[in-house]
Amino acid sequence: MMRRIFADLVARHVGEKEGLLFDTMESETSPDGRRSIQLTNPSKYQSWLLNTIYVRNATRIAHQVLSPKSFLTFDFVLLKPAGVGAGTPWHQDEAYLDPKYDHSTLTFWMPLQDVGPSDGCMAYLPGSHLRGVFEHRSVHGDPRAHAYECATTIAQEESVVCPLPGGGCAIHGQRTMHSSSNNTSSVDRYAYILTFGISPTLSKHPRKAAWQEQRRSKAGVFHRLLRKVRRIGFLARSMYLVNFKRRLDGISGITPKKEHIESPRNL
Repeated sequence: MMRRIFADLVARHVGEKEGLLFDTMESETSPDGRRSIQLTNPSKYQSWLLNTIYVRNATRIAHQVLSPKSFLTFDFVLLKPAGVGAGTPWHQDEAYLDPKYDHSTLTFWMPLQDVGPSDGCMAYLPGSHLRGVFEHRSVHGDPRAHAYECATTIAQEESVVCPLPGGGCAIHGQRTMHSSSNNTSSVDRYAYILTFGISPTLSKHPRKAAWQEQRRSKAGVFHRLLRKVRRIGFLARSMYLVNFKRRLDGISGITPKKEHIESPRNL
């Protein structure tokens, strides 16, 4: 059902005018576009997504692993088209976050079909979350591109490939180095991704992020504004209301100690 809905939203270019539908790898120096298509906050257009077992289970896990005060900050879907889908380069999610603040996030990555090395599955660098924030740079060397990539070479033998069945899930923190492979299969690869977080706090030891400074100085005003919209995620109205209600209810209306993780068969 999610695959059909996401395919329809992308085909109709839903969210494109708002800057929510774009190619993460596209830039003026990239050979071609539309190889890594992201739709930010599809729940803005299909609010029922926020009531799925996937979101409920992820919320419970985030409360246990991250903090009972954590909440869903945004969701997005990534499409890697069959045969030409571009893999996502090695990066840490914190490379996109404001370095003046301390952040704590947890990301859930669920493929909507079986994925392996030829289907665009994820790969991780074990222990990378303990090594601080790596140096990053704009992909293709173009600050107008959306994606960042790690500026340090990652040895493939140090990484762990993570094949998953459709409906499986991988979970990582904001400093976990990760990437995905190209989709050379004959099936479009969809992944539905949720990011949970707690309110960031002003850091006592702010770090530098030269790649962000370069982007701010070289990208045009329009591109900076558009990227800010993408980073904030233009939260769906329903998501604001859900989060507000959850805060009123205490810890999102869910008590992790008492409630169990639901099985997809109960959907």
